[in-house]
Amino acid sequence: MDQDVKAMYDNADKFINLANEIFQSDKSGMAGVAIRFAAARFSAFEASLRTADLESDKEKMLQLFADDFTNMLRSNIEDYIKAQTPK
Repeated sequence: MDQDVKAMYDNADKFINLANEIFQSDKSGMAGVAIRFAAARFSAFEASLRTADLESDKEKMLQLFADDFTNMLRSNIEDYIKAQTPK
């Protein structure tokens, strides 16, 4: 596995572990909402670093990040489906 990919998964696991920890004491679903909000907030910051004119590139950045999230979510949902399918 590529070092950058491994680092991404390792860092993602840290966020997931924190969300799981929060979920243990709050089953309301707010852990998921909070992690999505945090991801959106940080993504806005990241978008600001990727362009010299965020206002002009706003729609491009929104599409870029939305596509990225959709692909990641699709892949993870497919993994859960495979894990739940009897063999």
